[in-house]
Amino acid sequence: MEFKGKAATYLAAMSVIVIWGVTFVSTKYLLVWLTPTEILLCRYVIAYAVFFAMNPRPLPLLPRKDELTAAFCGLLGMTLYFIFENTSLLFTTASNCSLIAASAPMMTGVLANLMTPDEKFTRRFLIGCVLGFCGIFLIVCNGHFVLRLNPLGDMLVVLAALSFSLYSVKLRSIGGKYPAEVVTRKMIFYSLLSLAPFALTPQVSWKPRALMEFSVWSNLLFLGALASAYCFFTWNKVIMSLGAVKANVMIYLSPAVTMVCAAIILKEKITPLAVAGGLLILAGVYIAQKGKN
Repeated sequence: MEFKGKAATYLAAMSVIVIWGVTFVSTKYLLVWLTPTEILLCRYVIAYAVFFAMNPRPLPLLPRKDELTAAFCGLLGMTLYFIFENTSLLFTTASNCSLIAASAPMMTGVLANLMTPDEKFTRRFLIGCVLGFCGIFLIVCNGHFVLRLNPLGDMLVVLAALSFSLYSVKLRSIGGKYPAEVVTRKMIFYSLLSLAPFALTPQVSWKPRALMEFSVWSNLLFLGALASAYCFFTWNKVIMSLGAVKANVMIYLSPAVTMVCAAIILKEKITPLAVAGGLLILAGVYIAQKGKN
């Protein structure tokens, strides 16, 4: 799959944002049957199976530095990000988690400014990030936000956002050298390798009856084949095309998508405050994506 022009790149990015926005609803349902670690293992096993089915041959090793970078990206963007985020919810509120995780695009901008020569922090980017963050705040608080600081839980969310930001920046160092499917498959492999020890802990106790339920395995297929295999493959191509900074600003749209999906599927009410937040997010993303002129 090749993107023909910026419009195709942004459409591909939006398809990822929409799918990732729906994963909240899908994961919320699966948590009734499975633990967060079981869901994570299942979705990455399915994702790797998709890539293996497309190309059953084993991938050759890359040069040592690039192979280590692919492993590093898989550990950061797939394993640590979800472990930090899921664990943080045991100690802090969902509102705190959502707001702090929304700092990822700003962190990406700062890290890219320090670590890359061609992605510098601009005034437009800062204004767009601030507007997007304010929009997410309105959607999350929705008129009843209460800030309860919890140092451990909140720090875990910061680490999750930092992990995703570092993954986005480091990916560009190998993104232009190899096809996106090669990089993504290697990332999933190393993520599975890092998750394998959890299969021997109490966090994983396989439940055959749960896996036989249509609603369970269909949601796992959605998370594995679409939200993991397709989305990470496409998102890696988006980062290679737009750069880590512009790509990650698009993540601000995810809460707005989740809000709409929750209203349609879970019948949750959309308030005027949430609508205002969605408009702020759209304005912030538009401004951050525009050039210097």
